[in-house]
Amino acid sequence: MDWLGLDVMPNNAQDSLVEPPSILRSNIATNNNIQINEIMKTFFVDRVFAEIETKIQYVFKNKAYLIAAFTHPSNYANRITDCYERLEFLGDALLDFLVTRHVFVNYNQNVTPGKVTDIRQDLSNNGRLAYILVACDLHKKILHNSTDLFSQISSYAGDEDLFPKDQSTDEYLSKDLDQWADSTAPKALADVFEALVGAIFLDAGNCLETVWRVVEPLLRKYIDKGGDTQMAVCIVQMPNGSLFEGRGVNKKLAKANACRQAMKQQQHNENIFQQTG
Repeated sequence: MDWLGLDVMPNNAQDSLVEPPSILRSNIATNNNIQINEIMKTFFVDRVFAEIETKIQYVFKNKAYLIAAFTHPSNYANRITDCYERLEFLGDALLDFLVTRHVFVNYNQNVTPGKVTDIRQDLSNNGRLAYILVACDLHKKILHNSTDLFSQISSYAGDEDLFPKDQSTDEYLSKDLDQWADSTAPKALADVFEALVGAIFLDAGNCLETVWRVVEPLLRKYIDKGGDTQMAVCIVQMPNGSLFEGRGVNKKLAKANACRQAMKQQQHNENIFQQTG
């Protein structure tokens, strides 16, 4: 858990959990905060990251969290913060919890635990989160140096069947939900969305209410309709015998979600191995 910046067994649990973890690179000397803040401010202004704050209607107190959330591992221009990987891991867990809580509070007793799982897993697929990021025109802010990723994002965001040029963000987010889910979007787009959720949480002092206030308007249409959606189920078995279940509005999406769960677990295992190896 050190990789996440969290001390599982702190000497002073309350202070450790309240104090936000650093998102700066490990080789950055922290004895000159004034200089670091000046570099961060210049970087923030040069990349016009204030536009992100305007779009999501949240102003970051610590701009480093926002910059890190939009920094792809391939980027080398940002030499101050980590890339988005840790924040993505945190944001994914936060989205799961917030959507589950919303369903628990707002849906009637006929919504079974299985239905809650259906809604949560369908929401977390790459297509939906990636669609929201592009609908808000935030994909242009991702810092990366990958020609392949540039080509993939350009192709996806330039698909006029998904994103007609004469439509607004609100119109994009009002589209048919199945169209969001079936899109073959670059995974990095969904990763950035999840990282942004994690960044808001840490910047807001671990305040879940603030996170929900920001993301709920973006997810509202899906969450409101999710309880009536029939789901397909797919189970993927890995060579080591591990089973991963995916659900979706159709078989294709259920299979994609199951594979995504398996890939995320594999990536998590590799990250732990790298940190301990």
